[in-house]
Amino acid sequence: MISQDHISTARNAMYLPNSILFFLLGLPLFFVLLLIPKKKYAEIHSSSQQNELDQRIDDIADFVSETDRVLDVGCGNGQFGEAIAKRLKADVRGVDVVDYANADIPITFFDGVHLPFEDNSFDVIIMAMMLHHVPHQEELIDEAIRCSRRGLIIYEDTYFSPWQKLAIIWNDFYSNRVIGLVRVLKGLEGKAILKMPLPFTFRCVNGWQKLFAEKSLTNKNTIVRHLGIKPHSKVTFLLQKKGSV
Repeated sequence: MISQDHISTARNAMYLPNSILFFLLGLPLFFVLLLIPKKKYAEIHSSSQQNELDQRIDDIADFVSETDRVLDVGCGNGQFGEAIAKRLKADVRGVDVVDYANADIPITFFDGVHLPFEDNSFDVIIMAMMLHHVPHQEELIDEAIRCSRRGLIIYEDTYFSPWQKLAIIWNDFYSNRVIGLVRVLKGLEGKAILKMPLPFTFRCVNGWQKLFAEKSLTNKNTIVRHLGIKPHSKVTFLLQKKGSV
């Protein structure tokens, strides 16, 4: 994986028409997904999710050690935490504000701000695609810093232009409300997914890096993935606490 925190001029220009097309295809795609048989839809979704999980774990394999105590904040269904536990041999547990867990890791529920754990309770704390779902990002990051011994791993959707930001806002709404509704109607997800907060608190890469510097976090690596012709970019930050080894 090549680390980068920029986007080429050609790709950025390509994302403008792609963002418009991505928006226009939303409604017809909803009906297409409804028509796909439940079993086939589940297979497609599972394959896509597995590819994403594999990529995420590849990004952090050198940052998480075997037997590390890891907390997955905003763990959702818990399947990412379970995958980390199996592949990296870490001791993983999750924490979230709603219950739609479907994985074999212990999960605790909290108020969305204050993590119910002692200082330095975990070696690494993971926040995967969840900070854009909370309006109080800094408070939650402060809590993660307090509870982590060594560092944080943060995954987020990010943007490099105004139209790309609009595209990831639309994608966040579409993925949670529209695709969420499809999954509920097919009996593949609980209704809690439709209550996911959507404050759209996205930041660009430089915006995140500035915030982490203010929190005295050392950015060990920034990994940006651009998703082909889809107008999205995903970023992984590997962050070390000041004074940790």
